[in-house]
This record gives sequence, structure tokens and C-alpha cells, in this order.
Amino acid sequence: MLEMRRPGRGAGRALIRWLPPALVLLAALAGWEAAARLGWLPLTVARPSAVLRLLAAEYAGLLAELAPTLFAAAWGYLLALAVALALGSLAYLYKSLEGTVLTVGAVFNSIPIIAIAPVLIIWLGLSLSTRVAITAVVCFFPLLIAFVQGLNTRRATAAELFTVLAATPLQRFRLLALPGALPYLFMGMKITAPFALLGALVGEWTGAESGLGVVMLNAMFGLQVDRLWATVLLACVVSTAAYAYVCLLERLALPADLREGEAV
Repeated sequence: MLEMRRPGRGAGRALIRWLPPALVLLAALAGWEAAARLGWLPLTVARPSAVLRLLAAEYAGLLAELAPTLFAAAWGYLLALAVALALGSLAYLYKSLEGTVLTVGAVFNSIPIIAIAPVLIIWLGLSLSTRVAITAVVCFFPLLIAFVQGLNTRRATAAELFTVLAATPLQRFRLLALPGALPYLFMGMKITAPFALLGALVGEWTGAESGLGVVMLNAMFGLQVDRLWATVLLACVVSTAAYAYVCLLERLALPADLREGEAV
């Protein structure tokens, strides 16, 4: 007999899942606030209440500064995704190139971003293109590895069927490898979504006229502790939102068995 799903079961599971972390976070914030008010923390550590007051008072200006940062992060993320998909597909279709592609990606990933940023500035100047390129470099390698790993995941029964049907390499890629790689690709996308904002911030630290990274630097050198912590909190919220957005895309694009099974 089929089991009827109760409407409140999903909400109950979500509450059980998120309530403990939320309570721990609230307890940590309360302890932080109390320690700051009692003078147990250094002056460089702002009180959570002061940070929230500043965010409420200056949210319009901070959101305006956040806009160019998000623009660079989004374009850099999409550029890294496009290059990773192109190179991963090439490595799958031409196995002799797989080692070269992964080696080049590993070399780029091993270079500290703060070291490659001056080179990009020399090539592209202090422009939006530089910040987009820095973000793309930060996001590229995890996306490439996740996609290549997903393409190389073998499903024995399906692979035998394609062999019996004498499928061409392109048909194997389009109908077998690519759908099987999607859970892994989404895993890489979730990992790199917060990295995109980090790359945009680093790009702004190397030279920009506006953006959340510029506000951070000005607050740091101006000893504006509350504003510095407010920008850090805003960056954390945006990074979490980016991760949640990719999770939502995954939920809409993939069935539940692929989200919970093959990619684990």
C-alpha cells in the first residue's frame, strides 16, 4: 500500500535540519555581544549590535557599492564555467588531451591569486576585465575537476547498451556522459559560487574606483571598525546566497535520485 505524504513532513524536516545551527549561531552572537560590552574583546572587534545598526543606516550606499562587485563576480563565474565546460568536453572527446588539460588547470590553480593579479593588471589594466579575469581564475579549476570527474564516471549497464548500439563518441558524450556529469558539475558550481565573490573582492583590492572591496580597504585604513565588519558580514551573506541560489538551480534541474545518489 502506497504511503501518503503528509503536507507538513517536508517543513518539519527542514525545521529539524536548520534549527540547531540557527540556535548555535544566535548563542554565539549573544556571547559575542556580551563579551564586547564587558570589554573582554579588543577594540578592533565590533559589537554585532553596532554592525547591524550601521547596516540599517547605510544599507542603500552599501548595496550600491555591492552592485559592481556582484557584476564582476557573476561574469567571472560564468566565464570560468564556460571555459571549464569547453576544456572538459575536449578532454573527454580526445583522451590524449586530458592529461594536458588537467595539468594546465593544476598549474593555474597552484599560483596564488595575489601573485597573478599584477600580471593581469599589466595585460588588461585597471578595468572591469581584470576583475572578471581574476574571478575566473579563482573559480576555474574546481569546476574543471568536477566536470571531468563526472564525465569519466562509468555506468556499466548504460555503457554496455551504447556499445551494443554502436553509438558514436559524440552520441556517448551527449546522451551518456553529459547527463551523468551534471550532479558533479553542480557540486563544483556550489563550491565555487562563494569563490566568485572572493575573486571580485581581490580584484577590487588591486585597484578599483568602486565596489565592496574598496569600501573594505577604506574602512580598514580609516580604522572604521563597524563599517569594516559590516562589509565582511555583507560579503558573507552574499556568498551564502550565491551557494543557496546554485542549490536551487540544482533542485530545479536534476531529479532527487541524481542529487542524492550519484554525486555523493
